[in-house]
Amino acid sequence: MSRTHLNILVQLAKVDGVIVQDEIDLIKQIGEANGMSSEEISACFDDPDDTEELKKLSDDDKYDYIYNIVQLMKIDGRLYKEELKFCAKMSSKLGYDEEVLMELMLKVYADPHITTDKDSLKSAIQKYLKK
Repeated sequence: MSRTHLNILVQLAKVDGVIVQDEIDLIKQIGEANGMSSEEISACFDDPDDTEELKKLSDDDKYDYIYNIVQLMKIDGRLYKEELKFCAKMSSKLGYDEEVLMELMLKVYADPHITTDKDSLKSAIQKYLKK
């Protein structure tokens, strides 16, 4: 996992002006699960603007980014216009059609912690990835 991945999640958490504990916990969990140290994770909260060229990522990495973005957006149970705009912008930067958000939001909405069916969901949204 790159710092860029976590930086994007921190930017999303901050976009509505308030970072709630559930968002912080999920970001930390994702960072730790991908081998990042506490110091590396903290650095992302301190300076979340450091990002790399997203279209150069592998398809697997792009999926992980978009999945985690939607997962974080949904974690507090509320959708803000700013969050939707940010996610649409990130979808485009990752090379997805913006329609991917609706597909993911419908699947992740019921349970933002869903992990059991992540591979089949990945297959379902690959049609939205521009080649």
